[in-house]
Amino acid sequence: MGRNVLVVSTVEHADDVLRAHVGDADTIKVVVPVVRQGVLDWLANDQKAFGHAEQVAERTADELSGETIDAVAGEANVGLAIRDALATFPADEIVVAVRPEEEEGFVESLATDSAPHHRLEGVPIRFVVIGD
Repeated sequence: MGRNVLVVSTVEHADDVLRAHVGDADTIKVVVPVVRQGVLDWLANDQKAFGHAEQVAERTADELSGETIDAVAGEANVGLAIRDALATFPADEIVVAVRPEEEEGFVESLATDSAPHHRLEGVPIRFVVIGD
């Protein structure tokens, strides 16, 4: 049976670092939460930011090894984005790429503060801090 890895990234160019953490995964799902936007855009559910996050997810998926079954934009709340993804993807592991605290934007800071930190629904979560 193959290994399924859910990749959740708030970092736009995380491909090289993530590749090392995904390793020999057989199946990958990539979710990019819509966090790189201003507070007013976030409150207005900005479609431009959603479209950009979707492009980043697709680009990230193209760069990772394994078969990518899905690459999507996700909720700004990282914890909710993870839960949404787990509803349709049976992950064996979750890898979450985040920026160092001093590089996070306001919305991103709120989003990552809400993320679970060790396990969710029995699935181990590994956080990887990646600077720009």
